[in-house]
Amino acid sequence: MRVAVRRIRCRDCGASSHEPITFCPDPYVRYTKWTARFVLALRTEMSISAVAKFTGLHWETVKNIEKAWLEKKYKRVRLDDVAYLGIDEVYLGKRLGYITVVRDIDSGAVLFIGKGKGGDALKKFRKRIKRKAKQIKAVAIDMANSYSAWVAEVLPDADIVYDHFHVIKSMNDKLNTLRRSTMNRLEDDQKKELKGKRFLLLRNEESLSEESKEELEELRERFEDLGLASAMKEYLRNIYRIAPGASIAKLAFEKWCVMADESGIACLKTMAKTIRQRIEGLLAYWNHGCLTSASQEGFNNKIGWLTRQAYGYRDEKYLHLKIYDLPHLSTRRHL
Repeated sequence: MRVAVRRIRCRDCGASSHEPITFCPDPYVRYTKWTARFVLALRTEMSISAVAKFTGLHWETVKNIEKAWLEKKYKRVRLDDVAYLGIDEVYLGKRLGYITVVRDIDSGAVLFIGKGKGGDALKKFRKRIKRKAKQIKAVAIDMANSYSAWVAEVLPDADIVYDHFHVIKSMNDKLNTLRRSTMNRLEDDQKKELKGKRFLLLRNEESLSEESKEELEELRERFEDLGLASAMKEYLRNIYRIAPGASIAKLAFEKWCVMADESGIACLKTMAKTIRQRIEGLLAYWNHGCLTSASQEGFNNKIGWLTRQAYGYRDEKYLHLKIYDLPHLSTRRHL
């Protein structure tokens, strides 16, 4: 379609501009509003390359149409009804590095994406959330100190909740370190007994088959320190499974720490120290109705799926906009 466009010049200042075309979404694009709506409708079921091939448009034009729509949709994310926040970092690869994602735990909506990790990544979010500080009841974060200091400063009335997923993950990391150090002390022929047993030690005991449970018991008897650490990991998990409230959980954590210290095993003593330092954040899990950011880990997997589908993103802003829209996107289809 060819359209004659007039060039308008101001007689006073000499400035000139093109006559606006009302059926185009922007002054400098060569597609109509109807084309943009058509492309967006196709994008719900088709990949960018498929839409470009079907319409005859360049793939970047298709991307820019969707990007413009997402920019308008997420220009201002509302914080009015947010009570519980989840903060976590996600690694996007060598080129893009880390991003920090803030989500509403109740609705799952993405509230903010900051480049990098730690409190510095949340600078642009600080002013907006500080206005809503009184309505934020709790913030679920991992066991690192990078976000706890930020929450304590910006949201002093909100409770910090150390998600139980990260507690058990920290214990599993220490257990795996003990497994490797145990293997390093063994002779080559003895190493075969522990080789390939990582997931046997780290997997939840109730998820093991009867044969695997017998194999685990044999490992515990053969390697005393590793067996005790494995049993203590299960004890720690059972606190979250069985404790009905914060008071009982506190007693259980204290008993666990005493047993860890008495064991003399370095990784257990380190874990006990961590638990004592963060006991208030651990007990906040029960104080806020077993609040968990487990959905955040699932969401991180969806971000990984998003980047894999596109084989990486050159347009970082477009990627962030797609992450904002990810809660509404089905991962059962290709991009």
